[in-house]
Amino acid sequence: MRARVLTHMFKRDVYIRVAAIIAIALIVGIAMGVNNSVADAKKIEYLGPYTAQQIGVNRHLAELDLINENTHEVQITSVNPNLIDSYIDDNDDVLSKIRVWDWNAAFAKLKPEIGLIPYVDFEDNDILRFDDKLYWTASMKPILPSSVSLENQWYNEHLVYTHVPDGFLTLEATEGKIVDSSELFQQRAIYYGEGGLLDDTWSGYPVNRVESAELNGAKYDGAGGVDVAPPLSWIFEPNFILSYPGESLHIMRYKDVNERMQTLYPYFLYNMFGKELDSYPVTDGKNTYWLVPLIVGFDTRDVPYSAGNPYLRLAGYALVDTYDGSIDLIKSGDDFFSNMMMSQYEDQIIPAPAWLEEQIRYPEELFNWKTEMYNIYHVTDVETFIQANEFYEIPRGLDTYYIQAKPPGFEETEFIGLLSLELRGSQGRNLAGYMIVENDMDKLGKMTFYEVPLDSETKLLGPTSVREALDRDPDFAQLKTLLRNPRIGDNILYRVGDQDTYFIPVYTAGAGGSVAQLGTIAAVGAGFTGEYYVGLGETQEEAFEAYLQKLSGVVSTSKTGETIIQLDKDERFEKIMEMISTSGLTITKPTAIQIPLSFEEGEIVFFNESDKDETEKMINEFMDKYAVGTSRVLMWEEDTSLYFGVINTVDGIAEIHYIKIQIGKD
Repeated sequence: MRARVLTHMFKRDVYIRVAAIIAIALIVGIAMGVNNSVADAKKIEYLGPYTAQQIGVNRHLAELDLINENTHEVQITSVNPNLIDSYIDDNDDVLSKIRVWDWNAAFAKLKPEIGLIPYVDFEDNDILRFDDKLYWTASMKPILPSSVSLENQWYNEHLVYTHVPDGFLTLEATEGKIVDSSELFQQRAIYYGEGGLLDDTWSGYPVNRVESAELNGAKYDGAGGVDVAPPLSWIFEPNFILSYPGESLHIMRYKDVNERMQTLYPYFLYNMFGKELDSYPVTDGKNTYWLVPLIVGFDTRDVPYSAGNPYLRLAGYALVDTYDGSIDLIKSGDDFFSNMMMSQYEDQIIPAPAWLEEQIRYPEELFNWKTEMYNIYHVTDVETFIQANEFYEIPRGLDTYYIQAKPPGFEETEFIGLLSLELRGSQGRNLAGYMIVENDMDKLGKMTFYEVPLDSETKLLGPTSVREALDRDPDFAQLKTLLRNPRIGDNILYRVGDQDTYFIPVYTAGAGGSVAQLGTIAAVGAGFTGEYYVGLGETQEEAFEAYLQKLSGVVSTSKTGETIIQLDKDERFEKIMEMISTSGLTITKPTAIQIPLSFEEGEIVFFNESDKDETEKMINEFMDKYAVGTSRVLMWEEDTSLYFGVINTVDGIAEIHYIKIQIGKD
């Protein structure tokens, strides 16, 4: 009997299996739903341990535990009007170093310096410090003039346009004066640099040349490059077979700094977050170098709880000679990976030279990255982290400002990097604080965050808000209509004495239409309780003085916490009359005064009750010296000031001596 072979399942079996699959799916779905509902209700209990791990790992990756955290109590404090001049003098160390010129304005002034030279172009710009001053420095690259014909292109690329003869232009960043670059860089010829033909191709010359084909007849005599004899020179460049069949050629390759470093020192990062790492020129007084940061970096996507954030450390710097391309390494990092990487090049490591101590700068890319990490992982409380309502962010369009400043707690001005931070998602656009990084060699990379308490009554204006404050100021609105194509520059926050103040330059177009002239400077109070205070001036000192003058008649609390009794104009007038009457003199108000000689013997501001003693002292001293032998004193009023004078006759000539007391409009 032949057995039956079933090739098709019965319908009943199909239904059973489908039902089983559906039942399993329902059970799993219900279980997941219950689990998620429990997890949502007890988010902290379930996610807390994992979140704590994430916070701890990422704080280690970015070394956030090394960042100092200070509470910044924002206050709006008035300065006695009579003491404003001395207050400005006391803070001259900060005011004299305000960075008035931003890069766009500096570029507008430097660009004409190239003139009609067709073979160079701007490549990069950097803010540098020399002798405690800041300079914008523009480095240039060699390019092939557009007028070079195609048949002459090879010759010009490799043998003529080999370098930039004068590779730097400099502008002092406070006063905006163009400085002869030879005052800063003795060696200005750039054979090894950035961009242009240095990046695109190689250069060379016959070893035994008598005359040079190089630009302006220059004859390179440095150690960069190698001599290549035939037939190797023919293999390197077939054109040499006919051009220089029997001569050795000196060939210079890898003339772009980053390409050179990547080739010789591949263990370090030269591109971060899609952008080429910034290198900038430094000098020992004779030779010029590119200072290239050496950053160690690792991908941590396989590290649990890292959230994909990298591990980055500053291992040191490379000094690349702009003339011969020689490289020395300087070690600054002391972590395990920095030590491991730098140990591969021990024979090339030199001690940090003394001249570099005041030119070095912490890498902007690393500072920005650490700040971005801090924006999230400064929150160490798990519940607050999950709620995500105390994260920070860098305001849109804001870059790191390298400035000379004196933040709270500093005894003197220092070269620092500054980044302002806002509360993420906040509609107020006020600052949650600001981060600084120090750049002196002994404190290189030391970061401090100044945090504004979330419940602070006085807010710290952010970049967007301070622009609004400037635009709303009636004095600026009037001035703006008189300026030609005004452009508002960087708004940088400074601490001047106990005043948090933004200094904002406003540029205007010159005769040629380029924005290369300073129209005015605005000093805007960063503290805000409902009213803006803006001062304008031709210099940062004048702007700050105007700001203090506006502030002095409004604020009711001094920096010591003492209450200042405000006086209106009538009260000031009455008190001054009382001071004069105690002298026993009669006050006379002439309709006009025509005296051949007049002498101002003193000036004072009388706004508040606290100004009374100084005002009375000046009046008494004036009366004792000039009102002897007379029974009356003259009084007249101009604008917002009272004048008191006494007429004396000397050698038969009448002369009037007077004092001026400012009492304001209201």
